[in-house]
Amino acid sequence: MKKTATLVSILMALGLSTSAMAEQGTQAPQAAPQQAPMPESNQAADFSEADLKKFADVQEDLEGIRSEYSGRLESTEDPDQAAQLQQEASQKMVQTVQDTGLDVETYSNIALAIQSDPELRNKVQSMLN
Repeated sequence: MKKTATLVSILMALGLSTSAMAEQGTQAPQAAPQQAPMPESNQAADFSEADLKKFADVQEDLEGIRSEYSGRLESTEDPDQAAQLQQEASQKMVQTVQDTGLDVETYSNIALAIQSDPELRNKVQSMLN
């Protein structure tokens, strides 16, 4: 359960950054701070074309969920209701990713890899257009 919660958190956080990436078009992110080298960039070669296509294809659906729930979260002041809405959004996002045939871990690994691999990022961006 904890692994799922962690993956959902990563999914939601990276979902926001991948939608921002899509809006940027082909521009590179502004001087992103580099921490430690990310092993995910070595995994980039392990991602199949089909998985990358599924990743790109699901972005629009995830953006719709984010948009819907962002509005609902902004309109509530009740912390319990906000937590419930966040949980609903997380479940919908996970289900949406899984419905494409991707597992959440693969989705998260691709999202992490595109943060550190410009070539992979450009490839996914071209699939978004």
